[in-house]
Amino acid sequence: MSIFQDFVTHYGYFAVFLFLALGIFGLPMPDEFVIVFTGYLSSSGLLNFTGAMTIAILGVFIGTLVTYTIGKQVGRPIVERFGKWIGLSEKRVLRVERWFSRYGSWTVTLGFFVPGMRHFVCCFSGMSGMAVKRYMLFSSLGTTVSGIICISLGYLFGWPF
Repeated sequence: MSIFQDFVTHYGYFAVFLFLALGIFGLPMPDEFVIVFTGYLSSSGLLNFTGAMTIAILGVFIGTLVTYTIGKQVGRPIVERFGKWIGLSEKRVLRVERWFSRYGSWTVTLGFFVPGMRHFVCCFSGMSGMAVKRYMLFSSLGTTVSGIICISLGYLFGWPF
């Protein structure tokens, strides 16, 4: 986390935004760690709590929107070509698409509370054809609530808990 702290010291809120927007892809580090650490940096006085929360939530939301778009544009061909190597058979993909047609909206929101799940949920939301406005509504709800919780935990309890 010292890399992140160095970037925040140098680039401020832009670093938080960039790490979280890229964190949805797991680059350069998982966003779950970054968002909690952002809360800690707020408690240490390096960042303003309200500003950090706003930028962090915006960064995660933009990252999820990019992942949704990738899923919508190229997700299906990529899964058809490379899915078998990671256990995504056509049968599993169809099952996930049926799941999203029934419960996709709430899956998007609740996916923000399961580490690692939001990465797949965003992509499969796009692949399943979920309307972008609907996706944005439920994604922003999940992003906001989970962001408030994670940043507050980092702020209140420090790093690591």
